[in-house]
Formats: sequence, structure tokens, C-alpha cells
Amino acid sequence: MTKAVHSTRAIVALDRLSWAMPRLVSFVGLTLALAACGTGINQSGFAGSTGSSNAPPPPPPPSGGSDYSVAAHWVCRPGAETTCTTGLDATVLYADGHTEPQPFTPAANPPIDCFYVYPSVSKEQTPYADLTDSPEIQTVTKAQVGRLSSRCRVFAPIYRQATGYGLNHGQASFSGVPMLDVQAAWAYYLQNDNKGRGVVLIGHSQGTILLQSLIADSIDGTTSQALLVSAFLAGDPSLGVPPGGVVGGTFAHIPTCSDAAQTGCVYVWGSFLAGDISAPPVFGGARTDGLASACVNPAAPAGGSGMLKFYYEGRDPPWVEAVGQFSGACLTESGANIFVVTVEPGTLADHNTSILKGSEVSPGWGIHPRDIGLVQGNILDVLDAEIATWQAHH
Repeated sequence: MTKAVHSTRAIVALDRLSWAMPRLVSFVGLTLALAACGTGINQSGFAGSTGSSNAPPPPPPPSGGSDYSVAAHWVCRPGAETTCTTGLDATVLYADGHTEPQPFTPAANPPIDCFYVYPSVSKEQTPYADLTDSPEIQTVTKAQVGRLSSRCRVFAPIYRQATGYGLNHGQASFSGVPMLDVQAAWAYYLQNDNKGRGVVLIGHSQGTILLQSLIADSIDGTTSQALLVSAFLAGDPSLGVPPGGVVGGTFAHIPTCSDAAQTGCVYVWGSFLAGDISAPPVFGGARTDGLASACVNPAAPAGGSGMLKFYYEGRDPPWVEAVGQFSGACLTESGANIFVVTVEPGTLADHNTSILKGSEVSPGWGIHPRDIGLVQGNILDVLDAEIATWQAHH
């Protein structure tokens, strides 16, 4: 792909995303989409940039992760959670058009924790982002995990993510600097904050890739596995499981979830609008190693279709929860296992279709920016069921 075509596509993608999501201009996965021309995502879920022959060599990585005893290296944590607890009031919009207010209140004494790793949002023209708590980080963190502060204490580290610039210039990878930081933040959380509490892991896009590696290397089969309430790995290139199975591929001991009340398990999905045949799917794609890509629908973990509780940006109040207007199911198509979203018929169908079509940033990427928002209300329902199970056994 030529630089001119790449630049044009980047501008078009940004314009479309800005129109669709005015509150989230640099939202989920955009820099990954812009890096797609020079980046391949392998079956372990990590990106390796093909780069260019005249690209400068990447800088040597630091010897370790960042210092997470520094309060400023967290966008949200107990005692500094404003981003994750304010500006989250919503209007519930039902299929027949009637509405009701939904004021937001964070939990006063939540029984579990949530550890969140945000997606690619950095606009920095460097291989890796710095540790500045930028507006982009605050915006995506509020949108994707802030509402979960009604169920859990939120821990959201700022990490030196691989930027779109770094990926496009062959100077960055997910497995280097970003992974060091996520490992360091997790280790700090376990040593200083966890104190035996159950924890939910939530990630999206680059954040999911990093969390998947963290789970495989540092949680699966270790003593900390006992702390795992669940993991929500949204926008995952692939989590391998044996065909028809739930465990034994990417994770040796941690299964995919099959019931809302189940704990110690993983949800994984990549969202595509029904009828999207633009390109082979980037998320949940077919594998060639004898494993299948897992897909678990937070709205129907046992399988089949479920009605989605979709949160998207509004005006006043700043969020809308659409109920009874979208459904979703994990479907296998040409070896890929993807989360297919259907706009239900009704008076709001055209409006709802335009929201999702406006989120299609690149062929094969589906409605990637909406992965978490589409099922955010369903995640809250799952957390309610998981918390009941967790408290009954701890």
C-alpha cells in the first residue's frame, strides 16, 4: 500500500469515526486500524510490523516496567477515580421510543476489583507513548470501564503503548515496552492493593492483546488464578481453543465462560455488523494450527443470540443505553468465529444502523470501536451474577 493511499485512508477513517462518535474522536482501535497496512497480527494475537526497508531500527527497550507506586501513573484507582466515576449519567432508550433517566452512582464499597487496559489511543509521534494522562486516555477509560465502577474498584494503569506512528514505522511492538508496563502494573496491584480480593480483567484491542499475554504468562496455572473472577477480552485477534472445547489452547487452565454466574473464566469477542463481507475478519479469524478462535457473547454466554444493552454517546445526559434494539450472536463463518450484531427492526432501525455503519473504520475490522459499548449493559448483568457466585464461595 502506498503512503499516499495510506494517508488518504487514515483521514477518511478519522473523519468517519469523528462523525459517528463526536465524544470519542480518537477512540478504540483507531491507531491499530491506521497501522494495519504495515502490521500483521499473528495467531498469538501480537502484532509484528513489516515496516519498510529504510525504516530506522527500533530503540532498545528499557530493562523494566514503569513505577506504579507513582499515583500519576494511573488514570483511575481508589482515591483518584474521578475519570471513572463522573459524567456517566444516561438515558435509557427503549425500542418503542420511550425513555427514562438513568443517573449513575459508583459503588460505595464494591466487593471486587476491575483491572483495565485501554486500547490504542495515543496521538504521539514517537514509537511508544509516554505516561501522560492524556484526554484521549481519560475519554476511552471513562467510556469503556467507568460504568463498571458501580460494581468494582477500578484500577487503570497508564502504560507506554505502541503508537500508530511506532507501528507504521517499524519501531514498536506490543510485546516489548507496553508488556513490561502492564506486567509491572499488575505486579504492583497484586502486592499493594489486591489483598485477596476477586478481580475482573477488562481490555480492548491493544489492551486485550496485552492482557491475554499477561493471563497466559502470569495468571494461568499460578496462585493468582484463584483471584480471577473473569476476563473480558474485547476486540481480540484470536484466543485459541480446541475445536468444540473451552480450554487447552491459549490458556492451559482457564476456560471460556458458558454461564453468566460462572467465575474464573474468559469472555472474548470481535464485533461485526450482520452482512459485513468487506474482507476476512481481523478479529476471531480462522487459524491454521488446529485450534479455533474462541467467541463468547456476554449477552448469551451459553450460546445463541442475546439482546444487547448498548451504551453510546449522547448529549444531555452524555450517554444513551439502547435496550431491545440490537441482538448479537457468535457465529462461525469460513473458519472465523465472530460476534455478529443485528439491528432489530423497528422505528429506530435506520438510526441504529447508521450508528454502527459509521463505526466501520476499515474492511475486515468490523465495528471494532464499539466492541465494549455494544455489550456494556450485559457486562454489568454478568458482573452481578459473578459477584453473587464469588461472595457465596469467599
